Amino acid sequence: MNTEIDPYIRLAKLFSTEAMIGPDEKEKLLMELLRHCFTQEEAAVALHLPAFYTTHDIERVARSSGRRPDEIRPLLERMVAKGLIRGRGRGYALLPILPGMFENVLMDGGETPWHREFARIASRLYETGYVRRYLEQPTRVVRSIPLGRELDSRSEPVDPDRVEQMIRAHDTLAVLHNCQCRQARYLEGQECSRANRLDGCLAFGSFAHLYLERGGARRVDRDSMRSIVRERIDSKLVFFAGNVAAGSANQICTCCDCCCHMLGQIIGVDPGLIVTQPKYLALVDEEQCTGCGRCVAACNLGAHRLESGIHSLDPARCVGCGHCVGACPAGAIVMRENREYRRPSGGFRQLALRLAPAKIAAMLKGRIRGKAKSTDGR
Repeated sequence: MNTEIDPYIRLAKLFSTEAMIGPDEKEKLLMELLRHCFTQEEAAVALHLPAFYTTHDIERVARSSGRRPDEIRPLLERMVAKGLIRGRGRGYALLPILPGMFENVLMDGGETPWHREFARIASRLYETGYVRRYLEQPTRVVRSIPLGRELDSRSEPVDPDRVEQMIRAHDTLAVLHNCQCRQARYLEGQECSRANRLDGCLAFGSFAHLYLERGGARRVDRDSMRSIVRERIDSKLVFFAGNVAAGSANQICTCCDCCCHMLGQIIGVDPGLIVTQPKYLALVDEEQCTGCGRCVAACNLGAHRLESGIHSLDPARCVGCGHCVGACPAGAIVMRENREYRRPSGGFRQLALRLAPAKIAAMLKGRIRGKAKSTDGR
């Protein structure tokens, strides 16, 4: 096939760029996903869309693709309806595969054969671990949220990073209709071992407005949100949010170790890649420990281990959620403040500025490696 005119090959190249946080363009699963999601005519138009952080109006897309606006409008609207691109009134843009298309496609809870095949291919693609190639330098974009009622009574009585502060700081609160990771598992014939697939992310401020506008969430009041939080804590889910202060718009993913793609492929492999140092770390009194293993079952990160009845804790895998404290019948675990903890950024703009040095260093490292390969090939 002529690679100059095949829109799928050209689209795979576009999705493989750093801006789209994509896999290698030669990855077979990427091509399989693109062929499943886009018709050939849709793919040809999608080639002329910008990456997700900006948009092009329909006139600009039409000029770039050499088509009339009335010709491409149905194609663009069909891709928006499927959840493949962002768009409509304010312009159109490509979405990354995950996060992006994955959540958009599965957000409405569709259970058609098309949705099932999408979930299968997208999950297998993400499980290749391709996202880790963008994390040569830690990004610290995510923070875990300590679960207040599980903390040791000797810890600070007020923690400004807890969910309660987020609830009080925002007038608009919402809960997504489903968890896309659990939905994907469900579509593949498997159920979550910890929670219901309808237990979607929690959204605050402008994040909540966005999901409500798209019809992907339901609005809740503060008391309802508190009740939902308690239910998620009881399910031993771990709370991850953007590494910004409680007053900033944000989203909380309530993750499990059996379904969550981010936890499984990034955080579960090396929490330090994207999770900032937690405010609290678990401390175990091994003399008091009975070796019952309940902390092992409660931990989503594998920080607690039990071998031949002997308990061990890997502090590097602890994200400070506090589930193990409530699970331990012997009272052998307490949470202690982490000296390496840094307060979250005020908002996402400040977070981007804080992370800029790490990102620049990673880019420079990539350029140096590229030059070295080029030299070796001469």
